[in-house]
Amino acid sequence: MKLITRLLCLALVVCMAGTLLVACGDKQDPATTSSTPEENPSTPENPGEEEKKFRLEKEDFGGVTIKFLTDKATDYLSCEVSPTTLNNEPVNDAAYNRAALLSQEYGIVLEQVYAENQGDVSAKAKEQAQSGLDEYQVFVAGVIYMASAALEDAFVDLANIQQNDYIDLSQPYWDQQLKDSVSIKDRVYFATGDALVTDDESTWAIFFNKDIANDNQIAAPFGAESIYEIAEKGEWTIDVLYQMIKASTTQVGPEMTFGADTDDIWGMVAQCYDSYTFMVASGESLTRVENDVPLITIDEESNVRAYETVFNMLSDKQNIVIAERAGVSDCYNVMTQVFASGKALFMPNKVALVSDPTMREANIRYGILPMPKETKEQESYASTVTVYWCSAMGIPKTNVEKFDATCYALEAMAYYGQELMTQEYYERTLKNKRFEDTESEEMLDLIFRNKSYDIGAVYSFSSILSFYTDILLSGNNTHMSTLDAKRSAYQLAIDDFLANLEG
Repeated sequence: MKLITRLLCLALVVCMAGTLLVACGDKQDPATTSSTPEENPSTPENPGEEEKKFRLEKEDFGGVTIKFLTDKATDYLSCEVSPTTLNNEPVNDAAYNRAALLSQEYGIVLEQVYAENQGDVSAKAKEQAQSGLDEYQVFVAGVIYMASAALEDAFVDLANIQQNDYIDLSQPYWDQQLKDSVSIKDRVYFATGDALVTDDESTWAIFFNKDIANDNQIAAPFGAESIYEIAEKGEWTIDVLYQMIKASTTQVGPEMTFGADTDDIWGMVAQCYDSYTFMVASGESLTRVENDVPLITIDEESNVRAYETVFNMLSDKQNIVIAERAGVSDCYNVMTQVFASGKALFMPNKVALVSDPTMREANIRYGILPMPKETKEQESYASTVTVYWCSAMGIPKTNVEKFDATCYALEAMAYYGQELMTQEYYERTLKNKRFEDTESEEMLDLIFRNKSYDIGAVYSFSSILSFYTDILLSGNNTHMSTLDAKRSAYQLAIDDFLANLEG
């Protein structure tokens, strides 16, 4: 698991990273997208020790270049494979040092090329599969985009590689939740984990304004001093959240107004997508895999009950504002501005929002919480990972000449990512830079420990991912009638998906 700290191993790798920092200095090569260390960099004092920790035998691939196609939609995505320079940002510099290490120790040079957007990455993967060319050896994009390319037979099955045994997806530095959730007949066409940080960045949580919470003594009716205490006890539920939302809304004028400069305070600002994120938090899903077949779960009694609770809460226009209904342009940014201006108690969003300039410059004290359970009896918290921004890696089937080096590189990136990048992102960036209290750190542990994926969301069978959001936008809870109208399309998409696997 990502969050298990391997202190002894980390100490060794950090020492090595320090040596590389000295060796690489601030060298830059703006003319190239590859992160190539200077010639003859210094080697660690005990050059064989880290290999004892890395499960693969040391090999030298002679300076082969592995080209990655990604997009640069987020700061981390633009640097987490192979940044071009050191810039004193922990994750960037850790990725730079990892790339230097792979070049120095294993003769593998990582080169990162940028597409305009994630859709272009997916389109290029499909195009390369059809043309038979080997322009890029690895594609990196959000899992929903990777799934789209996988459906067109673009990628190698990472779980059943016969040519070598370099990639082992059972290792803790690969994301086991994603592997288990999207694996059908033990086939895995894309993977994520410690090689990247955008999977953690894409995990859903709830931000809350500490000052509003304290001013309203929001936790007192529940026999607690803080919301953190309620969450730690396992009693953080949708009902508790909703009561707090209603208790904190402050209307100044004749009606509630939405904006960063209003005097009104909302209980929560959210988006239609949150109708899905609250369902996942309730332990529900769009689909569930049984006997290697995705089954539609929307009509199950627990699902219908949970959505009624979620729909009723999110339909409360007096206390909750939904971004798409706000009547403003660029509603998502305005939603963030409203929260950052201290005009809302709660805001569900992905963890990556802490790095948004608006949040970094916000003059408020805020914390983070897991998504709430449906009831206290629910076994654990659950947080979805947004399939649009959670990056995964896939090896195209056209990668033949550099296939062995690519597999070795991905395993090494995941292993050294665990020891270098994950620690820098999680401990130094999230815990130390973005949050000022130890309670938020504990909440992050809880959030990441309970990440959840849904194969229905990843492959979005006939746009099933929009099922809950479309109902919320309609304004009426037409749960079963909507499913009746769309069930055949969903099932046909699932059948086509299974047929593609067989083909």
